[in-house]
Amino acid sequence: MQELLTADAVAGATDDLLVHWGAQALTPEYPHEAGSAWRHGSAVAVYAPKLSRYDRVLFSGPADDAAELLARLMAEVRSDRLRPLAGAELAGPVAERLGLEVRATFGWMHLAAEPPSAPTAGVEWLTGADEDAITGLLRKANPTSYLFPDDPGACRWAGIRSADGALIAVGADSWPAPRLRMISGVATHPDHRGAGLAKTLCAFLTAELARDGGVALMVDADNEPALRVYRGLGYRYRAITALAG
Repeated sequence: MQELLTADAVAGATDDLLVHWGAQALTPEYPHEAGSAWRHGSAVAVYAPKLSRYDRVLFSGPADDAAELLARLMAEVRSDRLRPLAGAELAGPVAERLGLEVRATFGWMHLAAEPPSAPTAGVEWLTGADEDAITGLLRKANPTSYLFPDDPGACRWAGIRSADGALIAVGADSWPAPRLRMISGVATHPDHRGAGLAKTLCAFLTAELARDGGVALMVDADNEPALRVYRGLGYRYRAITALAG
């Protein structure tokens, strides 16, 4: 195995954006214990501790090389919250080779076109004074969200307010990797769904974050309303699979 010491080295070894996202664990700004990255043959894997709730190993490459690389890393990493993660087309064969359980398959979406000129009026960047309101809205509208304001991966939140000033939709810029930003924590108050607030909010976040490079997000494969919104904003869907470590 060859160790890759920087996010740039990872980017030079694979064009897989999911693995690029994990390479934030190699940067000085990463808010948790530093990760590591390795190459074996044509496979690349990044170990990113506590990335979006779990100790993740994000990997790419041919199935045989990836399986051998993942097996070596899993033997070295001791964690009961380890989640290997890769494109579904690779994760399935690797799981079979290593006898691993498939935990879930969902969507990774990345911005594959210029951000559309969609209305973003009424969206604002929020401040620390809004954190309790953001948390309250998420617990009501999206209690299983992988991101809350107290998560160190949350960089900044955007939101939409009702006429009386209450937050009714939120979303975050989160877990940034070099040249790749992630949208997380999107939620709309149940009483205000169907009014296009999620599209307006995500159009704002997309346009803002695209200034720094690529933009990505994760979505449940069966969340058709969200999929329509993201596809309409220029995102392309890819199935990814999480394995049991």
